[in-house]
Amino acid sequence: MLALMTLPIELLRVAFYALQGIIDALRARHRLRFEFTVSINAPRDAVWRFCAADHAVLDGPPRMEISHEPVPDNPELWLTRIAVGGQPRAQDVARELERDEVKGIIRAQSVAHELSIPPEDGRNIESGYMIDATTAGTTLTMFSELTVRTFRDRIVYPIGLRRIANLIRQQCEKEAGTHSRLVALANHGLVLSVAALASFWYLFGWQLGILLAIVIVLHEAGHVAAMLMVGVGVRGIYLIPFFGGAAVPKTAYQTEGRLGFIALLGPGLSLIPTLVLLAMFRATDEMHLRQAVEVFAIVNAANLLPIYPLDGGLILNALIGSVSRTSALIAGWIGVLTGLGLAIYLQSFLIGIPFLLFALQRYLRSNQTIELERLSFAGGIALALASIATFVLYAFVIKATLIVPPVGL
Repeated sequence: MLALMTLPIELLRVAFYALQGIIDALRARHRLRFEFTVSINAPRDAVWRFCAADHAVLDGPPRMEISHEPVPDNPELWLTRIAVGGQPRAQDVARELERDEVKGIIRAQSVAHELSIPPEDGRNIESGYMIDATTAGTTLTMFSELTVRTFRDRIVYPIGLRRIANLIRQQCEKEAGTHSRLVALANHGLVLSVAALASFWYLFGWQLGILLAIVIVLHEAGHVAAMLMVGVGVRGIYLIPFFGGAAVPKTAYQTEGRLGFIALLGPGLSLIPTLVLLAMFRATDEMHLRQAVEVFAIVNAANLLPIYPLDGGLILNALIGSVSRTSALIAGWIGVLTGLGLAIYLQSFLIGIPFLLFALQRYLRSNQTIELERLSFAGGIALALASIATFVLYAFVIKATLIVPPVGL
């Protein structure tokens, strides 16, 4: 919830770093140092143990996992993996330069290695932590010094340092029992869901707003069922104000097949209540049932459109990504830009803002991502046919509600 409230500030920070990046580029400054310091209301030893651990979990939001392990063919090098929201996001191979608990310093130097995603590509990154005890607790300074290779680097690295430092502060204070109860309550999924319900009520009235919330929850329940079936676990279902909902996994999907199946089962499982309501409407001609059928069908059919990051876009990404990752990235951009174009055509801020944020997120994440295990040819055909069949059934339901004459005619 707080992340949504601070979104305008985050966008201003992106604009600030972009402007600073332009100035640095014009001044031909390519070797840059970024650092960010936070005060943590927790003992220094606890902060040190957390930062020096081989595996750390930051509850977020967003939930982040950071793990370190020796590179199999070279024990002097360490592989760092980062997963966000259960999905692999980046890998980095580095050589540790210094680790001194007394001084509170950890420094590492990235090295070029085939396991690094995105590639080190001559950035020559030195990064680390500086941890000091204070009368109020502990100060943590995170830093990165690098030779920037793209304009994106000038934005991503300072924003990333700030975000991770704040998440570490939040996690250390949580584990020490000194975190703000009010902040924890504000970030609770229930508060976010109540705010979302209020937003639906504001946009559509209380009856349609509640119906929409029910449709979204049942849709997300389908994703949850799929997550449990494939074993990735579930962190929860959340309603998102003015937008919809999300089901968040605990662990990474690992395969394109899991990604596609989880995306499909959201609208797939919602076919059951949709068809039941359609049968009840055909038997009674009750207009409230007709409205419920239409909302179920339209929401789920729209989610199957091949536009990233809708379910249909994720399914398309899984199918194309199993053949060519580059083509999947292009298809994702086409989907996001299509959503932006639709928002401009409809003159809708509610549609445009989310797609603008998706576009910004994709740009900042770059085109280098962790590849999932690809679908087999048979699995791809099955996923494609199941998706088409599900969409056709929803189209049939929408048509069925339109062709039935109103009561009394």
